[in-house]
Amino acid sequence: MVGSCTGRLSKLLTRTTQRGGVSSGFAIFTAKKPDPFTTQRINDALSGVNRLTGVSSQPAVHGLKGSQTSSVSEHNRALSRDAGNETNCKVPSMGRQKAVIKARREAKRVLRRDSRSHKQREEESVTSLVQMSGVESIGMARDCRDNSPIAARNEAQQHYLNAIEKKQLVFATGEAGCGKTYISAAKAAEALIHKDVDRIIVTRPVLQADEDLGFLPGDISEKFAPYFRPVYDILVRRLGSSFMQYCLRPEIGKVEIAPFAYMRGRTFENAVVILDEAQNVTAAQMKMFLTRLGENVTVIVNGDITQCDLPRGVQSGLSDALERFEEDEMVGVVRFGKQDCVRSALCQRTLNAYD
Repeated sequence: MVGSCTGRLSKLLTRTTQRGGVSSGFAIFTAKKPDPFTTQRINDALSGVNRLTGVSSQPAVHGLKGSQTSSVSEHNRALSRDAGNETNCKVPSMGRQKAVIKARREAKRVLRRDSRSHKQREEESVTSLVQMSGVESIGMARDCRDNSPIAARNEAQQHYLNAIEKKQLVFATGEAGCGKTYISAAKAAEALIHKDVDRIIVTRPVLQADEDLGFLPGDISEKFAPYFRPVYDILVRRLGSSFMQYCLRPEIGKVEIAPFAYMRGRTFENAVVILDEAQNVTAAQMKMFLTRLGENVTVIVNGDITQCDLPRGVQSGLSDALERFEEDEMVGVVRFGKQDCVRSALCQRTLNAYD
């Protein structure tokens, strides 16, 4: 009825397959790292088959790929001869036939699991050595993420938080250390994590008193990276370094950095857009920027009017916008004072000294 079951089983046990550069089979299992426990499991399965069928099979052999060639080949040939000589052996009953099938499946399962474990160990040993600019790349060890609630430390910060949550356009001006950049970046990260928006866009003018973007090495992204650093540090803290690296990938685009000059002609939708150092844009540039607004977008404009680097006689676009939107109920306007500095006591004393 079943006919030559043991012969087919012996042939199956001598068959080897090539998987991912690792030879594996039921008579021979070739792995980069021999596993005595796996060998014992296979031999136990073969012994069970032998008891049921009366066929004598040689135990499974482990060997490094490329080594022990002669002994492995001889072992295969011996098993093949055994299979040829015992083709007439039949399984006595259906119960024993099922037991043979069960043992064969167990051997397959052990081999598959051992192959996967070897592959996983190899991948872990490689990825543990890879780093991206000092930050562990995607899919590696989990890094910490600051999930603490964004709490206001004074009345002005609370007004700023409320404006970001309720209004589509928010202006904030004040001297250093008031939390303008931190709160805006932290709220943007929160919106991205909660999937309220699809991406974060950070921009700023590169005009400064004694520096120029063209003198920096690299392409436009590399040139702009130093200007993006204040916001980048906050986003890494709130998003986690691995997720931040993922978001910065060009094909992902969940976090985008771009010089202010590249904003012309664009439309912002489903995003949080942060314009930092806005005191260095002109009134015409500010108008161009604010007309980019689309659906489901929050625009946060930060700056310090006292640190304007525009040529003498050129009005700051931030000052002009504050005057135009001061009374608009749909727009949030927040003015920080020196008393709102929360960076440090020394920072506040410095502001008072230069007043």
